[in-house]
This record gives sequence, structure tokens and C-alpha cells, in this order.
Amino acid sequence: MIEYGSDKEGAKKNILIVDDHEVVRRGLTALLSQQPDLAVRHAVASAEEALDVIEHEPVDLAIVDISLGRMDGITLTDRLKHKRPSTVVLVLSMHDEHVYGRRALDAGASGFVAKQDAGETLLDAIRKVLAGQRYFRFAP
Repeated sequence: MIEYGSDKEGAKKNILIVDDHEVVRRGLTALLSQQPDLAVRHAVASAEEALDVIEHEPVDLAIVDISLGRMDGITLTDRLKHKRPSTVVLVLSMHDEHVYGRRALDAGASGFVAKQDAGETLLDAIRKVLAGQRYFRFAP
């Protein structure tokens, strides 16, 4: 688990990244850390680590991969929303949005971004879901 410092100004949105690939966690952290309104607080490799983080610290946004190992990202989304209903969840996955997007929505996610489209859409999706909107390409 990578843990980052706290936001002293309080203006940034606190983010939890959950992905079992270290290169994805580090890449997302690097990208999001360049944004003046976003702060990655934790980047973890498993659903269990994510649940431990939110048990002790609320976050504004959890970016969750679907394929995580013992517990998948859809189940994690459901558990995150039950433990911290105010946490916004954005699913980021290599899996087909039409297949998994509905399941993510039903579990409580506010959005779904395909990894292959993330370079073009991720920041827009993050800002939309943090503003209370949904970000799905299929008709929910």
C-alpha cells in the first residue's frame, strides 16, 4: 500500500486508487498528482486493503479496478458504498463497459471508464462524478 501525506489546504479531493497492477497505481498517482484539485491519499493493490483504508479514513473518490483477485471490484464497490455512502466510486477497467457497466452502476458506482479510453476521458470522468453526475457511455 502506498500512503501519501494529508492535504493541508483542504481544497483538494482525496482519492483512493485500487488496482492490482503497480504500474497502473503509480501511473494514475502521477497523473492525478499533477491536478491542483485532486490528491491521491492511498494507492492499494487489493479490495481488502481498500476496505481497511476507508475504515480509518474517509475519501472523496475511490477509483476501482474490476479484476482485483479474491474480491472483485464490483463487490468492493458495493461494500465501499455500504461503509461510506458519501464516497464516490469510479470503476476503471479493461473489461467491456456494456458487460460490467450495469453491474458497477447497480453496485453503487457513479461512473465507469474503460482503461483503453482513460487517457482521453479519465480526468473528465473524475470531475463529473465528483460533481454528483454519472459517467457511463451506455444508457443506464
